Order: sequence, then C-alpha cells, then structure tokens
Amino acid sequence: MQVANLKGMSVWFEGTYNKDCTGNNGLKSFVPKVVAQLTVNLKRIHRLGAKKIAVTALPPSGCLPRSTATSSFQQCNETENSLANYHNLLLKQAVAKLNNETNDSAFVIVDLYASFMSVIQNKGEKEGSIKFENPLKPCCFGISSNYSCGNVDESGAKKYTLCEDKESAFFWDNVHPTQEGWLAVYAALQATLEQLF
Repeated sequence: MQVANLKGMSVWFEGTYNKDCTGNNGLKSFVPKVVAQLTVNLKRIHRLGAKKIAVTALPPSGCLPRSTATSSFQQCNETENSLANYHNLLLKQAVAKLNNETNDSAFVIVDLYASFMSVIQNKGEKEGSIKFENPLKPCCFGISSNYSCGNVDESGAKKYTLCEDKESAFFWDNVHPTQEGWLAVYAALQATLEQLF
C-alpha cells in the first residue's frame, strides 16, 4: 500500500499484484477471493478516516512482453487478458457496492487496463497522445528465451540487447513500462485521477 499527501489531502492507494497466470487453470477461482480481501482492506482504510481511496485495476497482463514474446511481440495473449478483465469486473462491482454503502463515493478505480490498452492500441489519431511503433516489444530483452534484460553470463558478458531509442519503446523489459510509457499511461488516466481531488 502506498500513501501520499496530495494538495493537503491524504490519499490512500491499495494496489494488487498480478502473479504469472500462464498455465494456471485454478487462478480464475482464486480471483473472487482476492477481490473479497481487497474489499475488506478498503473498508479498513475507510474506517481509518481516508476520504478518497484509489484502487488500481489490473493492467492487461496478456499484453506484457513476457506474454507477447511468443507472437514476436505482435499480439496480446487474450487468455491472460480475460483473467485480468474478470478481476477488474469483480473489482468494479465491489467498489460500486462500497460507494453505495458509504454514501460518499470514497472509492475510485484507477483503470490501468483501459489506460494501457489506450496506449497500446493508439494509432496516433489522438492529438497530443504518444504513439509507439511497436508497443508490445520491450526496449531491453534477453538474446534468447534463456535470458532476460540485465542478464550476464559467468564472464560478465551481456546476454541482452537494448533498443537504440528508449523513448520509442512503451515497455522497458518484460513487465515494466519505460518513462515514456508511464507518461502515456498517465495521460490516459488524467480524467480518473482528477476524481481524487
């Protein structure tokens, strides 16, 4: 959990962590338990006096380079994305219920899924938006499937490659956006973030 003081208002952020779901058929049955625990945690935070509470939706995990590598970084893994969508649907329902129970709309979802997809699918049509040539391809990746960004062998030789222009890449490595990537996500999130103030 991250707590920040923005414009004199305490804002509490409750995030979730998406574990690797590849090949794990039982994960879908686990999602309601995760959302139920998030709901308990959000209620606790509200009872502590937080006036606005932001909870992040999961990003499209099937669009992370670790999942798009098998398609040469050309398409998202829809099976993984459907799991993230399922989590986000249950989360939206839980947050709507919490807002009805508290009568003060204290809970806001920061929709990382929609913002990531907006950036990934951007064809340069939105004025002022950042367009990435191939948003699914990371700037830094291993020279083979045995290596990741930053790996070196026993003699210290690099086992990864870097793109020439890191500002042209949405993802830095298999899971993390670049600074430019986060700027694009932030721009897509601005309307949601304004609800916090």
